[in-house]
Parts: sequence; C-alpha cells; structure tokens
Amino acid sequence: MLEKNSNIPQIYIGENWFDLQLILDSYKDQTCGAVDIFIGIPRSSIEDGDVKELHYEAYTSMAQKLIQEIIQEAKEKYNIKHAVVHHRTGIVPVTVPSFLVAVWAGHRQEAFIACRYIVDNVKARVPIWKKEVFKTGKESWK
Repeated sequence: MLEKNSNIPQIYIGENWFDLQLILDSYKDQTCGAVDIFIGIPRSSIEDGDVKELHYEAYTSMAQKLIQEIIQEAKEKYNIKHAVVHHRTGIVPVTVPSFLVAVWAGHRQEAFIACRYIVDNVKARVPIWKKEVFKTGKESWK
C-alpha cells in the first residue's frame, strides 16, 4: 500500500517549519523498511565567531527545480522510494532547525547513503545562501 499526504510538500523552501511527525506520516509504503532523517541546525561556537543567527535567502524556483533533480538522481543511484527536502528562508536563530532531508527506502543502507547524497548536493548545487550574524554585530555571507 502506497499513501501520500498532500498537506506536506515534498520540496519546500520558505519560512515555515513542518512538524517532524507530519513529515514522517506524509509517505507510507509497505516496501520501505527505513527512513533516514537529517536535520541541520545553526550552531554557535567560539571558533566559528559566535554566530547569533543565520539569514537565509533563496532563488526559490531554481532551488526547487534543482532539488527535484537531486532527488531523482538519488532514486536512480540508490533505489530509494521517496524523499522530502525542506529548507527555511528568513532569519533562523542558533539551535532552531533550518534544513531537513528525509529519505524512504527498502533498506537502511540505501536510506543512509541517499540521504547523505541529497544533503551534500543540496548544499553544493542549490541557490540557497546564508548570512551569518555574529553576537558582535558583524555579518558575513557564505
């Protein structure tokens, strides 16, 4: 049995954040024995300059297109069934989640490797930029 909840978008770029349980409930497939989840959270540390918050901007239509391509690549390379990619835009304070990838697959190894593939490729190829705002008031685009 395959079931999708259309209330949760597969690809989302915006200021909202969706409840993790709703994301997990958004796709059901009896052939999937694994879901791997990555959640990126802004952090602050002395060696990173004491970041206070991140300001994310995106070229949304291009980002969505590229993320769809990356998901399709992962499906073809790693035999996964489904993936969800969400990335926040706007101001995101330290400790608040900003990036989520969830991957459904028949087995854990496929889910693990495909999740990493999607995370790494979204970070490398998708037009989403962040400005680090430090506790000192200085700012730096990454």
